Amino acid sequence: MMSFHRQILAGLLACLFLAACSKPAPPTSVNLRKTFRTQLKVEPSQRIPAPTPPNELFERVRYPAPLGSNAAYVTPVREGAKRPAVVWIHGGMDFGLDGFAWAPSPRSNDQSARAFREAGLVLMLPSLRGSDDNPGAREYFLGEVDDVVAAIDFVAQRPDVDPARIYVAGHSTGGTVALMAAVLSPRLKGAYVFGPVHDVSEYAAYVPLLGQARGPELWMRNPVSYVEHLRVPTQVIEGSDHGNMDAFEPLRVAAKGAPLSFLAVPGATHFSVLAPVTELLAKRLVEAKADAPTVMLTDAEARQAVAAESE
Repeated sequence: MMSFHRQILAGLLACLFLAACSKPAPPTSVNLRKTFRTQLKVEPSQRIPAPTPPNELFERVRYPAPLGSNAAYVTPVREGAKRPAVVWIHGGMDFGLDGFAWAPSPRSNDQSARAFREAGLVLMLPSLRGSDDNPGAREYFLGEVDDVVAAIDFVAQRPDVDPARIYVAGHSTGGTVALMAAVLSPRLKGAYVFGPVHDVSEYAAYVPLLGQARGPELWMRNPVSYVEHLRVPTQVIEGSDHGNMDAFEPLRVAAKGAPLSFLAVPGATHFSVLAPVTELLAKRLVEAKADAPTVMLTDAEARQAVAAESE
């Protein structure tokens, strides 16, 4: 029979084992952001409504975002079968709206995402906090991500949208935001991010705030802090001749086993990759069925699309 002292010792060891097993997981960027409040913000110098788009191309709407009502452009509702939708986040440091969405653009730098609407997808271009006449200040890669998730939720309610075929995509700074939104939105079928960075301090030359960020103020804004939590298939795409190719390896390492893939496109730059590859992607997304695997572009078809530009 076990002695009294041995029984006590065994009980203590069992308690220690159970305590160790039940110890909560260390906090992650995903759950910390729920309570994190940034001290680094830039108030807009003015709040001016986004211009009115051509009504045959877009409606100007308001969508409910965490800080209030934000502006957006979205293609008009169309009768018939439900369609896939793309929420597109453009590049640059002003996440507002202007004529880029419909003005003619050169093939060498077309950031309009027109390929998606021209292929028949629903296209939403959301304006984010601190831009246009939206509430809030600019937080640069923090609260803006939550606004994108809210835009995804909004477009999912459209009567002509297939909720099983909703995608987020973006370019450059917009790709950086879209990459983090892909982690946080459970609605998505897939995500396509063109030329994001892994560390937003690389934008410090354009936004001094990002040069001041340290500790949580920095890593809460960085895609490398989030990508291991990706659950939706996501593809990072960049022209290999110029751009943010240096982000590939840090993102690949940080992703661990998450469904994050990388596509470097020879013969294209950070900008010229957009027109041919968004056209290719739009075609594939229109054809894809809701119950089919998420579209992932191949190296061969991306190369072919870019090569065709010079023919």
